Amino acid sequence: MPHASVSRRISAVKSSPTVALNGKAKALARDGIKVLSFAVGEPDFPTPASVVDVAVKALQAGKTKYGAAGGGPEFRAAIAAKLSRENGLSFPEGDIVCGIGAKELLFHIFLALLNDGDEVLVPTPYWVSYPDQVLAAGGKPVFLPLSKNVADEPLTVEMLESLATDRTTAIVLNSPNNPAGYMFSEKLTRELGEYLRTKPWWIISDEIYEYLAFDRKHLSLGTLFPELADRYIHVNGMSKGFAMTGWRVGYCAGPTGVMKMVRDLQSHSSTCLPPFIEEAATFAIGQGKALLADGFETMRRRRDLAVSLLRKMPGVDLVQPHGAFYVFIDLRKLVKDTFAFSDRLLMKENVAMVPGEAFGAPGFLRLSYATDEKTIEDGLGRLASALESLK
Repeated sequence: MPHASVSRRISAVKSSPTVALNGKAKALARDGIKVLSFAVGEPDFPTPASVVDVAVKALQAGKTKYGAAGGGPEFRAAIAAKLSRENGLSFPEGDIVCGIGAKELLFHIFLALLNDGDEVLVPTPYWVSYPDQVLAAGGKPVFLPLSKNVADEPLTVEMLESLATDRTTAIVLNSPNNPAGYMFSEKLTRELGEYLRTKPWWIISDEIYEYLAFDRKHLSLGTLFPELADRYIHVNGMSKGFAMTGWRVGYCAGPTGVMKMVRDLQSHSSTCLPPFIEEAATFAIGQGKALLADGFETMRRRRDLAVSLLRKMPGVDLVQPHGAFYVFIDLRKLVKDTFAFSDRLLMKENVAMVPGEAFGAPGFLRLSYATDEKTIEDGLGRLASALESLK
């Protein structure tokens, strides 16, 4: 008797390589091997104590029942106030949806927007989950090629025009960028906005690293082009800017009809945020960037240290990172297969870095400098030794 079939769409989805690499590093650590991990995009400092205190008090007050799908009114009001105050974006509470991390919300957004065969433009390098989420939603990711000058011109209108078809439905924008750390300049943001005004596409703008903007001011496309409000979807969360990765709090804002679809999907998946977490997140977002100002300055110093050490390595190039907490290391002059090299780096040098293949950019390694300075120095010293051994 033949087996029942399985979903072709979901069969095409691969597991997250960053999560898999982190698991491999943790397995080595369980065997007593000290691994210097630069693999996971996670601040190494704890969630601010004031945020934890709010959650503890909410737990003690018995706020452990189901919450509202899409977020309660107090949290959505706090997000609306933040978007207005910090981003110049105007969204009513009803057009804001909260969920279990920005990752879940992005998945629900793609499910809400895409029909079979719809194409989504995705600039390279890209966050690992965009393509697989698009595939799982029945769409087709169309990758913009890696720019020769990724740091200052990560994509161009000409790139978009050359790949656009009558099946193009959406474009994904991510600034500050994971994995490359670049940021859109105001000039590029304006060029994109002028072009996208002429297209009927959905604009999915992942801005979760906005607080980690070091060399340039973060600007939302929706701020500069409010006339795109009927197609602009802002995606953000608490993980990076508030050191709340494990709390799993994300939010998005966009057109009323799409946000209703996302909220309805959530009601059938994760249901809601835990109310005690939502209460802590409401407090945190009200505090804003000031809550972790010292942490952001620490990240800037770490960025400068990592960049200075890498620039001393013969044959090594890098994408100058303007924000986030990553350096995208260009090893194309030295390494043919960065996937195999990253595995060797982990097993021989006990250093974990994600190969560029995971982000559509073979020949690169992503280094997360969200760790202490000594670890950065030791880890890059081991990287230099591994590269030297190739000669």
